[in-house]
Amino acid sequence: MSLKRQEMWPRIASLVIVLLWAVIIIVPLAIMVSGAVKAPDELAAHPFAWPQEFHWETFVKAWTDANLMRGMRNSFILTSASLVLLVFLGASAAYPLARRSNWTPLFYFFLAGIMVPFQLAMLPLYRLMKLLHLINTYYGVIFIYTAVSLPMVIFLYTGFIKGINRELEEAALVDGAGKFRMFWQIVFPLLKPVTSTVIIMNIMSLWNDFFIVLLFLPKKEMRTLQLSIFSFVGQYNSKLNLVLAAVILSILPMITVFLLLQKHFIKGIAGGAVKG
Repeated sequence: MSLKRQEMWPRIASLVIVLLWAVIIIVPLAIMVSGAVKAPDELAAHPFAWPQEFHWETFVKAWTDANLMRGMRNSFILTSASLVLLVFLGASAAYPLARRSNWTPLFYFFLAGIMVPFQLAMLPLYRLMKLLHLINTYYGVIFIYTAVSLPMVIFLYTGFIKGINRELEEAALVDGAGKFRMFWQIVFPLLKPVTSTVIIMNIMSLWNDFFIVLLFLPKKEMRTLQLSIFSFVGQYNSKLNLVLAAVILSILPMITVFLLLQKHFIKGIAGGAVKG
């Protein structure tokens, strides 16, 4: 009986923690949704109360007034292109770093990029981008996104590859496969969990980025989703209900991606961080 009680209390404590965390997450989301469907006067007078009348047309107005379709298109171009480069370059660089012990100093060189804050390189980077005529171009922002995120991607891939048995690679080489073909046909399919982790971790930060696109992509036609939402905020007047509605619309694609890849997320984190 005492053993059952000892097992029961940790379960109760875990359940309480999970419920508290759920409340912390759900309550702000509920306030955001209720604020989005309120009239501006009602939102200003009673921001936390239940809506007396639901204004679902707020979502349509937010979509059209901020031109969220254009913002989503620009965000999709920047995010998807950056993710492709991150997966390709990160996996390609991590494989020799994981398999060759004499490349360890180079691995730590890449890791040093994690410790350098972007703000430190912001001014010289802006001058360089201006010199190369990459301001107001997709290419410039994609290069910056890739460079900023690549050190962590290499860290995760390297740790995960170290846990893969080399016998499969040796068998492929014996069968006549070249190293390039061996990596992309044998090793890379085994990296699906950590690839999912890389995508989830970076798609959130890239999709929601505001600062980099504000600096390097100020052109109105190239505004991303976050800059489009920011158009509702002014110095003397802010359309808060439209902001909330636009934010809800902006997170729906990310929720979809997370639901599709969540089963690989924890496995990839464990494999990439612990083994590394």
